[in-house]
Amino acid sequence: MDKAVIDIIRDKEKIPDSVPDSEIAREYKGTYTAARAAVSLDHTPIDQQLANAMAKIFPFMRKKK
Repeated sequence: MDKAVIDIIRDKEKIPDSVPDSEIAREYKGTYTAARAAVSLDHTPIDQQLANAMAKIFPFMRKKK
């Protein structure tokens, strides 16, 4: 498992730095969480893609920041 994927899992799952990368890789190998982390490296999340598309279609629905 790539270090970048492990870092994303560590961040999303709030795993402390004291847990070694090898243990995270062994525990999360082949899981949905690992797959989502790997996909998020190369792509924007589906929720963000949907929000961007809706903003183009319905500009009045954009969130005010």
